[in-house]
Amino acid sequence: MVERTDERKKVIVSLLGLAGELGDLNSTFKKLVLQRDSQTLRGDLREEIGDILWYLTSLAVLHKIPLQEVARESARKAERLYSQGEVNRFDDGFDHEERLPRQFSVTFSEKRNGKQLLVRIMVSGVIVGDTLTDNAHKGDGYRYHDVFHLAYAAVLGWSPVVRRLLRRKRRSDPRIDEIEDGGRAVVVEEAISALVFNEAPQRAWYSEESSVDIGLLKTIIRLTAGLEVHRCTAKQWKAAILQGYSAFKQLKDHCGGRIDVDLDRQTLTYHPPQTVEDS
Repeated sequence: MVERTDERKKVIVSLLGLAGELGDLNSTFKKLVLQRDSQTLRGDLREEIGDILWYLTSLAVLHKIPLQEVARESARKAERLYSQGEVNRFDDGFDHEERLPRQFSVTFSEKRNGKQLLVRIMVSGVIVGDTLTDNAHKGDGYRYHDVFHLAYAAVLGWSPVVRRLLRRKRRSDPRIDEIEDGGRAVVVEEAISALVFNEAPQRAWYSEESSVDIGLLKTIIRLTAGLEVHRCTAKQWKAAILQGYSAFKQLKDHCGGRIDVDLDRQTLTYHPPQTVEDS
């Protein structure tokens, strides 16, 4: 229908027409704000939306873009960005020793070595990973950054870094071992952790939900393209970031502690370090 009624079939005409119709839509709502009431609002909106759709369709036809495909892709994108998501079990079907534990605890302990503060982590009384410093000229607590990976494991069901620490790589499937649990996936996860951390000072250390905006989440989702975690939603990433930074703050403030990780409940729970009196 649009192709038949578009007499000029020129992109600039369709583009200018679309801009004009968007201006008319803006004017319709401006009247509503000024008058605080409009008996014809629904009819006016219907007409303006129809005109906007005509020009959008005209642009799509001129560039041979199927609008139905665009609509489906847009719906999929919205689902990926805004739905609550589900509890992910990316390692179902693998043997027990290749699965992330559904519940486990990690103890962070801090000690000083000269001017440096060092952090080590333990699982079931066994030290895992390397002893970490802030690796920065000015101390910023990054020595506790493994808690971010624990948050990804808990909320997203995904963390190549945690799999490596816990020796839970899925080696029985060489392709999964290489792509999903291998070095490149680890680099992606560490890059996300560093990106989010570098943004933290300007975002009040993610102390409020609004500090994790859609722009940051879209960047993270683009970084994970091609990996199994790409099916996780923006809301799940947001929850992982907020929980991770809440636990990070408590670890830093109390110079360590224990983190209980629950993949079924998608939660991290912090416990302060035991004192002599506690023990």
